[in-house]
Amino acid sequence: MNVVCITIDAWRVSHASFMPSSTDGYTPNLDALAEEGVTFTQAVSHGPATPYAFPALLTSTLPLDHGGYERIRPERELLSETLHRAGWRCTGVHANPWLGERNGYGRGYDVYRDVGEFGLPFFERSRGLLLDRFSLDHPVYRGAQYAYRRLQEPLRAIAGAGDDEIRVAREAIRDDRGGREGRDRSFVWTHLLEPHAPYTPPERHRRAAGVPAFEGNPTGLSTRAQRAPERLTEREREAVRGLYAASVRHADERVGELLERVPDDALVIVTADHGEALFEHGQVGHEPALYDELLRVPLLIRPPGGIDGEGKRVDTQVRHIDVAPTVLDYAGVAFPEAYLGRSLRPAIEGRSIGDRVAVSEVASATSAPGRIDPDALQVSVRLPDRKLVHSEGSTRGFDLERDPNERRPIDDPSGSKWERLRSALAERREEIAFSEPAERERDESTRQRLRALGYVE
Repeated sequence: MNVVCITIDAWRVSHASFMPSSTDGYTPNLDALAEEGVTFTQAVSHGPATPYAFPALLTSTLPLDHGGYERIRPERELLSETLHRAGWRCTGVHANPWLGERNGYGRGYDVYRDVGEFGLPFFERSRGLLLDRFSLDHPVYRGAQYAYRRLQEPLRAIAGAGDDEIRVAREAIRDDRGGREGRDRSFVWTHLLEPHAPYTPPERHRRAAGVPAFEGNPTGLSTRAQRAPERLTEREREAVRGLYAASVRHADERVGELLERVPDDALVIVTADHGEALFEHGQVGHEPALYDELLRVPLLIRPPGGIDGEGKRVDTQVRHIDVAPTVLDYAGVAFPEAYLGRSLRPAIEGRSIGDRVAVSEVASATSAPGRIDPDALQVSVRLPDRKLVHSEGSTRGFDLERDPNERRPIDDPSGSKWERLRSALAERREEIAFSEPAERERDESTRQRLRALGYVE
């Protein structure tokens, strides 16, 4: 059996058109896949941004377990490590600097590739020098960026590197189907950076999404939206929303190129690491917060061979910690003892499963993303109809049935209907134990790439 796992960065539930809450055809290629699989309408991420979400997705443990999310420590077993030990060939490819090998994510892979922009060493250093002098939307920087993108393919060919996330994943699938050892036990994970800010989709997708005219360029507009959303005009806000929608269309187009290569008998899992705020709660992007626009994610699973008839929906709440156990269940590989999630295979096969409380958490300040700060701790516990959020020493509730947009917080909610969540919140807060953070510095190239994505100034 082959497994293909596709994660899409900063992808909102509202912009997955196979989801019941979506109102536009953002994702036609994934819509077609959904007709062969199961859509989970209440899937929850355990963190509001990449460094907080991926430890749970890939290790079936919560973000602040085992020393936290600054680095995936050896005692925290990655899905790739478990599969590799069982004889699987594993390929991973991404373009997000948070997912680098130095953060522990590369363990267990036969091939692990970071194909981030300006990824060649000389050009990474040159890019850093440019960013020290010019902003992301400065004409000098934009010109250098354009020139690099035009030269990227021949330069990477000379360096022996692949082009992008999709091409590397396609090649891995082709090689595994072409007779290499282990082709019947292959795990390919690709993390697609689109539609992450800055929202710079191709012009054809901007036209399809009906993006209104605005002054400047997409990078400049989306950067201003992240830094000072309250200063944008309504027309600029509509342009930002349109650029994001066009970026989702671009991501779906790229995923479609990968799906062409995926064999029918493969297990295919598609999800987002987290969502994206588009002016809800005064935010654009995904700074540390625990609202549903950041935590609810699309989740689509196509079992080997697909399902009979039209695609199915499961409205039970599931969590990212359930993804790795699901893969191992289909692979016939035992779960590591530390895994906290459950396999979703029973639900995929039509059996009933119950809601499980979803814990989401972050302990980083906006000014220092990815760095653990105990004073910045936020924890939420969620069921489909309600949620509790603890931050800054107080607990608020949200009735998600009456207030799905989380506009009317309930101060310190009590009563029998909140007891299950209050118990879960107290238990999780008791479990969290902060240890000394790892003493390490981000190299210059990583710092500059995080800056380009809007994480740091």
